[in-house]
Amino acid sequence: MFNIRKFSVNKSNQILRRLELLHPKKIDLSLSRLKKLLKKLDNPHLKISPTIHIAGTNGKGSVTSYLRSIYEAANLKVHTYTSPHLINFNERIRINSKLIEDQYLNSILEECEKRNKSEPITFFEITTAAAFLAFSRNKADLVLMETGLGGRFDATNVITNPLCCVLTPISMDHMNFLGNKIEEIAFEKAGIIKKQSTVVLSKQNKVVRNIVKRGVLSKRCKLFEEGKAWAIKEINKKSFAFKYLNSKYQYPLPFLKGKHQVENAATAISTVKSINQIKVNESFINYGIRNVFWPARMQNLSDGRLKKKLGDRFDIWLDGGHNEDAANMISSFIKDWRNQDKIMILAMTSGKNPTTFLKKIINQFKLVILLPIENHQYIQPYEIKESIRTKFDNRIKVECRLNINEAIDLILERYSSGRILICGSLYLAGQILKEDGFKIK
Repeated sequence: MFNIRKFSVNKSNQILRRLELLHPKKIDLSLSRLKKLLKKLDNPHLKISPTIHIAGTNGKGSVTSYLRSIYEAANLKVHTYTSPHLINFNERIRINSKLIEDQYLNSILEECEKRNKSEPITFFEITTAAAFLAFSRNKADLVLMETGLGGRFDATNVITNPLCCVLTPISMDHMNFLGNKIEEIAFEKAGIIKKQSTVVLSKQNKVVRNIVKRGVLSKRCKLFEEGKAWAIKEINKKSFAFKYLNSKYQYPLPFLKGKHQVENAATAISTVKSINQIKVNESFINYGIRNVFWPARMQNLSDGRLKKKLGDRFDIWLDGGHNEDAANMISSFIKDWRNQDKIMILAMTSGKNPTTFLKKIINQFKLVILLPIENHQYIQPYEIKESIRTKFDNRIKVECRLNINEAIDLILERYSSGRILICGSLYLAGQILKEDGFKIK
């Protein structure tokens, strides 16, 4: 029997591979290529619904998911653009909360490809153009637009009049693109701020705060800053106390685990409250926070193929974190894993720094298993192993395996129970979720 879904997915993959081949040979740090294509498409980015623009190093995907959950609870129509995807490209573009359908995705990708006429353009630029095209042709109450890795020259930064610009925690990451100093990275991320816009600033270090506030002042923006306009006052077992301007609130702890997720939830709540054009009832905020889900963010793999293979005596957690700030969050989360053997399964993409990521967490694990990453450039497992041997306690057991199933076989050989953390890359996380049989809806 002919499988239309499989045919459409295969066609999408073929188009996406062709688009990857258009990558420019010369580096051009501007938005000129994208603007040229958007003009050929009749400027769809100027015709989309009111937009919330989100940038940052850590937490921007989670903040986006909280916003989507809150606005969906309020029965609003929401388009969402995020990256990277974990399993299928469709995850990047949601039309009225639903993953873009395969055939519709194919049609807008082909339209962008045809209009571009084989001109050099990055994959992210042309696929962002496709998202704008889809959003412009489907009515919604608002659009949630997450940047790729930067801000100032990010493909999403062609939007001109956002409802709100949100900056999640900014730290050292993607230095080969954004700069080697936190000041440079903060400047790039803050590049999404538009003149006289509303800006929500999450918890940041002093250097980042000063750079963002300088931009806010020069562009005459309205700033809602963590610690001043809003703050988390207390975190309990089931809820957290929150203050916004002169009002106090109590919200349920989010479904997503970790203190950092409470901070992400608070950033989203502040964003919702700062937008005067769309008012949301408190009951919808409560429901949205409590029922949010965002895969590969300290996700417990409790009922998939991997859990069945390991059995009930093992817990498996998956997190896409890969930088120093993410390691701090992981360290805070696993400190409660007392009296249990802890095993880490790790892979990292090329350009990342395993030493920086591991230094605060590696000593808490009895065994580290290193894996490759499929269909992506990665640091060779033996290179990470050598780095661990030379820079950390050489008594830490480190093994290399070819895939997750081999890693699980090794764990079952050596341990009868324990807690497993899989981390280091969102690309690894996608690979694991696919192997686990997880479906993103």
